[in-house]
Parts: sequence; structure tokens; C-alpha cells
Amino acid sequence: MSIGLDDLTVEAAKTPVELATDRFYFVRHGQTAGNASGIVQIPTISLDETGEAQAAAAAKLLASHHIDLVVASPFKRAFDTGVAVAGDRPMTVNPNIAERLFGDCMNKPASQLDWRKTAPGGESMDEFIHRTLVGLRQALTWPGSIAVVAHGGNLRVICGSLGVPLTETCLVNATPLLFERDAGKWRMTELARQ
Repeated sequence: MSIGLDDLTVEAAKTPVELATDRFYFVRHGQTAGNASGIVQIPTISLDETGEAQAAAAAKLLASHHIDLVVASPFKRAFDTGVAVAGDRPMTVNPNIAERLFGDCMNKPASQLDWRKTAPGGESMDEFIHRTLVGLRQALTWPGSIAVVAHGGNLRVICGSLGVPLTETCLVNATPLLFERDAGKWRMTELARQ
């Protein structure tokens, strides 16, 4: 695991976000060779065979759920997962829900990455948290039921900001998640585990 990754969720908890909806879906992108080998990934890395199968499985699971729009990160792995999840539904791209930009740390071992530090040419943790929450608010201003397809870093920020406990199983690639607010409190459900 990367150094300081848990601090991302802790820092995001200091910035609660108010959303225009009480319900949305989230899917982390399918697996890539970078996930499997533990490197800090570049934006253009594609899904591997496992990731394509995971994206197809997420799409199949979400086919029975009412989703009006899929909003995806522009990074290839999330975009391609979004295309699978969207199927015949409309999809749009929001650059604010892209993974954190790690500058000179790209293509290096993720185990050496310290999320608390800003790499040369990269974003700070605070910039990433702010951008992610702006992107989430933008995505959820669309009318109807929305599915956000993005990255593990974004998911950690969202969970921290909404006060939702983060589990290792919810971070598994292409696990469909449902976020719901009831009486002012958010909860997250792993749809495959219902």
C-alpha cells in the first residue's frame, strides 16, 4: 500500500460536501496491468483482460438498476469501464473526477508513493480532494439517477467527505457501490453483496 493513503480519507473528512441528491452509484474502474503490478498509473493505461471482465460484470449487475446517466473520469481505464457500465445509457466525461495527478511519480512503484507529499509536476493532496469534491457535485447536479465511474483515490475522498466507513472490499476494482442518504447520514452498499 502507498504511504499516507489513509491520510487521504482523514483529510477529506475535514471537508464535508453537500450534494443535490440523496442517492448515487459509484464504480471504480476495472483492473489494469498497473494495478496488478503495483505502479502509479498514467492516464492512458488500458484495462487488462481481468479489468474488461470486471467492467462487463459491473455492467451486468447494474443493468437492472435505474441509471439515467454515467459520468466518467477521462482516464482511459475509467472511461472504458464507464462505456461498459453505460451500455445504451448516455455517458459524459468530467475531468474533475480523474485520479490524482502524481507528476514525476507516474510509472513508479506505488509502494514508494507518499500521498501526503506533492510530487514535482503533480497535485497536492488538498488540490486533489477539492477537485474530486467539485467533480462529484458537478456530476450529481444532472437530473435523475447518476453512476460515477472513477478511481480509488476519488472513492477514498468521497467516503471521507460523506463520513462513510471505507472497507477494503469496496475498493476492489469495478465493485458497484450505492451511496444513499437517510436522515442526513450517508451509507454505502456494495451491490454485489446485497
